[in-house]
Amino acid sequence: MSTPVVTDKWAGIFDCSVCRRKRLIGEEFSKKALERHRKTGGPLKCKKCTSDQQEKERLEAERKRASSSIGGTSGVNGNGNGDKNDAKSSEQVTCAACKKALDPSKFKRNQLSKHAKARCISCVEESVKKEETQRQQSKDDKLAELQKLIKEAEAKGDVM
Repeated sequence: MSTPVVTDKWAGIFDCSVCRRKRLIGEEFSKKALERHRKTGGPLKCKKCTSDQQEKERLEAERKRASSSIGGTSGVNGNGNGDKNDAKSSEQVTCAACKKALDPSKFKRNQLSKHAKARCISCVEESVKKEETQRQQSKDDKLAELQKLIKEAEAKGDVM
């Protein structure tokens, strides 16, 4: 007797509650979202919608940062801490990826905590996009290889 295969890639047909795409495979959603959906039955948001939302939030935060630096307050960093944060913000931080000395406002808080390994926002975004394209390319390569194997099997007559 064979054991059923359980994977997150093909297990189930799901619908995205944001973009309303239907009959998506499990690979289109994060593992955590699938686990939450299986436990609570709550709505699912696909990876594409999640990344779009994160991009909008990044742009909004960048817009707010730009508007606060243009019309910003002098001496006080917007939160009443004054000199304490001004001294910190006047220091330059070197990005580990592009090696440029940049203002700390060009880094996210979690990256600043990494000190020598800190990467600026633009380098992190570029890295995320690069990883996504590599993941998609890997997926496409696997699909092409499987299609090639199917054609070879059909040519030999091994297909049921």
